Amino acid sequence: MASLPTPRITEEEYLQIERAADYKSEFADGEMFAMSGGTLSHSQLALNWGFELKLRLRGRECFVYNSDARIRTPRSGSYVYPDVSVVCGQPKTHQSSDDILTNPIVVIEVLSPSTEGYDRGKKFGLYREIESLQDYILVHTDSIHVEHFSRQPGSWLYRECEGVESIVSIASIGCDVRLGDAYEGIPGLPAA
Repeated sequence: MASLPTPRITEEEYLQIERAADYKSEFADGEMFAMSGGTLSHSQLALNWGFELKLRLRGRECFVYNSDARIRTPRSGSYVYPDVSVVCGQPKTHQSSDDILTNPIVVIEVLSPSTEGYDRGKKFGLYREIESLQDYILVHTDSIHVEHFSRQPGSWLYRECEGVESIVSIASIGCDVRLGDAYEGIPGLPAA
C-alpha cells in the first residue's frame, strides 16, 4: 500500500502554528520539524559560547541571541533556531516582526547525535542563503573540538580547532575564543 504524501503548509500557516505552540519547530520545504530537547552538556556549551561572545562584544553594537531567536532564510523561506547567533549593527527582522531575525553574522550549532547530520547538511545549506552570515561554527559535545566555516568570496573556508589552548578566531566580529573557556564545566572533558 502506498503512503500518502505529507501535506505541505505555507510560511504563514507555520508561523501561526509556531507562535501558538508550547514547543519549537523548524520549517523547511513546507514541513514542520519539532525540535528535540538536548543534554545538559549541550545546554551548557550553548550557554558558554553565548557568554564568551557576550563578554567579548561588550560595548559594541552587537547582540548575542540564544536558541529562542528564530531566523528566516531568504530564498527558501525556511525558519531555523540556532543554538547561538550574533548580529552586529541593527538587528533586521522579517516583515517588521519582533520574533524573526534575518541578518545574523555568526551562527553556532552544538552538535548532538540526533541532529549532527542535519546541522552539517540541510541546515548549513539553509544558513548559506543568508548573505550577512560570515561564520558557521559546529561545536562537538564529546570532545574539545570545533569546526569553523568562514565565508570567503565564492566559497567557505573550513578550519578545525581542538584542545583547551586552541583559539577560534571569528574575524567577522573581531573575537577570539579560547576553547578551554568555551568548554568550561562540561562533564567528562578535561578541565580548562
